[in-house]
Amino acid sequence: MNQINDKRCHKLKARLRFTEEWLEDFLNCEEHRTISKKALKTFYQNKPILGTILNILYFPTRAMSFISDLIWWHRYDKRCEEVEIIKKKLKSYE
Repeated sequence: MNQINDKRCHKLKARLRFTEEWLEDFLNCEEHRTISKKALKTFYQNKPILGTILNILYFPTRAMSFISDLIWWHRYDKRCEEVEIIKKKLKSYE
């Protein structure tokens, strides 16, 4: 029985590492996306007419991007919960 628990514990630790790496990669990606968004905003401050035209033109794309952001942040929140559950489960094996 102990060998089975050791195997489960090892697999949970691997899953925890993978999930924590995913969270870190997600936050790194979001940081770079934020920088790009700020750069665009600054760029269009000097060109308000062009910015307005492109905002109207790309509205459907921006709306889909917003929905995509919501989905990815939802996945991030789920992974955070997953990490907490795995940590509690690992403590129960100790």
